Amino acid sequence: MALLTSIEAADYLGYSEYSLRRSRCDGQSLSGHKTPDFVRIGTKTIRYKKEVLDDWIEGLTCISGEA
Repeated sequence: MALLTSIEAADYLGYSEYSLRRSRCDGQSLSGHKTPDFVRIGTKTIRYKKEVLDDWIEGLTCISGEA
């Protein structure tokens, strides 16, 4: 299981680290979609499972003719 930092996750998703952090902390969406789930380790450390990010991206995928 690969755990990514917020910076790595943001880069992987194509967002700024600020946008990812803001959406996580303020409950704001990323381009109209729910923020990906994350892992909190201790009180300050946030990590993202790569598998969860892949599933999140898959959920954004539109099939031609359906959207």
